[in-house]
Amino acid sequence: MMKLPFFPPRIARLAACACLALALGACGGDGGSSGGASAPAPKTDTLSGTAATGAAVANATVTVVNAAGATATGKSGADGRYSITIESAPPYLLKVSTGSGSVLYSFAASAGTANITPLTTLALHDAGGRKPLAALFEGWKTTRLAGDAITAAAKRVNANFAALYTAKGVDPKTFDFFSRGFAADGKGFDAVLDGVSISLSCSTTSCSETIKVGESVTTYDFSISVAGISFSGGGTSSTIPAGSKWELTVRGSANGVPFEQTIGNIEFGAVPASADGAQQVVQQYGGVSGGVSGPGVSLTYSYSDLSTSYEGCGGCGVGSTIVLKSKGSVSVSGTANGITIPPTTTRFDYTYTYRRTS
Repeated sequence: MMKLPFFPPRIARLAACACLALALGACGGDGGSSGGASAPAPKTDTLSGTAATGAAVANATVTVVNAAGATATGKSGADGRYSITIESAPPYLLKVSTGSGSVLYSFAASAGTANITPLTTLALHDAGGRKPLAALFEGWKTTRLAGDAITAAAKRVNANFAALYTAKGVDPKTFDFFSRGFAADGKGFDAVLDGVSISLSCSTTSCSETIKVGESVTTYDFSISVAGISFSGGGTSSTIPAGSKWELTVRGSANGVPFEQTIGNIEFGAVPASADGAQQVVQQYGGVSGGVSGPGVSLTYSYSDLSTSYEGCGGCGVGSTIVLKSKGSVSVSGTANGITIPPTTTRFDYTYTYRRTS
């Protein structure tokens, strides 16, 4: 089995060094030049997640709009997963069209995971006063929903479908379907999506909903009690079962250039069990310097503004996820193959999602 430690900055460091060694800032770093200092690149945020209705929303265009009204697009993969980098101006609203012609919507208060599903759509339908979400998307620059209102609506979604969640092995008291990673594999939360059907019918000013659980039409309770629902997730620690197998997906960007890689067959001993690993990375790499040397290459680097976070999976049943995030800047300078590399900065923003497969 492959053993892969939690070492987020290494990817950013090697990516930056490789780009410099090959050429001279091809990755779009904020390097110096003989013509004087260049303007700093705009700060960007990366949003990623899964678009699914149970089945993956595959090979579809995902669009995100920021609070300044700027938009960016990206394509979902065969598994429904997507990643989009956009100029930083939170909060964000997202949409994707399904193969059946309906449109799903989602929300993100900041960079990170933003799944797009019928349940995120239903929560926004509730938080927006049952008004057309298409109009909300078009007017996002001037009229936005409050994050607290969306969180409250998401809790009502979990309360309405609590029995279905429990039947599929998902805890309705803690599962935040906007930001918790999942796979469109028919298990766990994806099985919840398989078990529910949501259809919105809209006029120019209002919408009504038709909801089925299984084959039965159900009335949605917009005033249901959400007592006990906290969206606390798995907290800052995880119990990694001996012998379990995991898959790691790394998504994000370096200077706005998207990056994604999935590695399977991760040994359970290489899966981080607590936030301590993330904190150690901050302490070890936050603002310190180092070097990379080899035949024809002599480079120095330093990190700044580095931050990491950890979201555990609690008991970590099959299908559970651990989400690590690492964001910051790495500055590199030196020589490569006789060429002087001016100080060049790469801004990186990566999300590491470990998912238990068995």
